[in-house]
Amino acid sequence: MSYRRFKGNVRPEYLRLKDAMVTFSMGPVKIEALAKECGAYFKVDRVVLIHTDTMREYIESFREN
Repeated sequence: MSYRRFKGNVRPEYLRLKDAMVTFSMGPVKIEALAKECGAYFKVDRVVLIHTDTMREYIESFREN
């Protein structure tokens, strides 16, 4: 993931599909399926964007105690 382009501790609000694959350690098919389920999937022209906060909250909901 290329966090080098961000200065300081700034976390991007949206990630491209390739960056989301690295961040969430999942393949493209699974990332897209989960992102569509939780409403974190956005497609602008041919660019797929994943809203990171929504995706993180959705993944955390699967946590077992």
